Amino acid sequence: WPRIRGAGAAAASRLQPGRWVPGNTAKAEGSKQDESIDSMIESIESAFKEPDPSPYPNPTDHNKPPAWGKYVVAGCATVVSGLVFGVLPFVTVAFRRHPLPFVPATPKQIHMVLRHCKPTAGTRLVDMGSGDGRVVIEAARKGIRSKGIEINQWLVLYSYYSAWRNGVTGIATFSRKNLWKADLSEFDYVVLFGGKDATNFMEEVEDKIATEPTKEGAKLIACRFPLATFTAEFEEVDPMGEKGLESVWVYDIDTEKMKRKMMEGGGGAPAGK
Repeated sequence: WPRIRGAGAAAASRLQPGRWVPGNTAKAEGSKQDESIDSMIESIESAFKEPDPSPYPNPTDHNKPPAWGKYVVAGCATVVSGLVFGVLPFVTVAFRRHPLPFVPATPKQIHMVLRHCKPTAGTRLVDMGSGDGRVVIEAARKGIRSKGIEINQWLVLYSYYSAWRNGVTGIATFSRKNLWKADLSEFDYVVLFGGKDATNFMEEVEDKIATEPTKEGAKLIACRFPLATFTAEFEEVDPMGEKGLESVWVYDIDTEKMKRKMMEGGGGAPAGK
């Protein structure tokens, strides 16, 4: 088409614009010739243009996934991720040194534990392995400033939510921490919902209590299972035995520390113990 455009331009240049034509006849004829040449060039150009592919359907369009498919995939991925992260803290219990699962305390067990706690001014309680926080919250409702130690982050979050619902967020607190690293030196009552396993869990609890600083006059209250060698100053055992689990033992921590020191010094156990 460049040759045709050039030919058209040459033809237009051969016109005689200086020839006399009465009135405006020369101008009119020149403009008509220019318009006809331009239209001829445009028609030739359009003939050589590539066809517009947009009006024609793409034969592969039917193989493309629907637009809503990516939203379905994203939704499924979100649900699966939530389930994994939500269940993982409960599943990993089996891989810990002491694989003790979370078992909620019953109302009777909570009552049995807290009736040995006096809600006097300044009294503080800690639950070692507080789970969903129900013991801590119930103690706070009795006026005891309480703290829960729990390693499962989801149970800690739920405990804070439950404390808010019960209106005790001011005196009930929770900490995501390994109970073996917890500081017990400021508490009057140490609560433990123990268990029996093949990893000597209760024996290690005794070692922690006997060797780490604790508050003078503090009591250890064990529910469900007793400690291994400590001697309880009070006990209430379920008639069904270990199958019932509605049992509680109260230990005087100062007495157990003294016993441990005497045994390590070769003096033997104190009389009557």
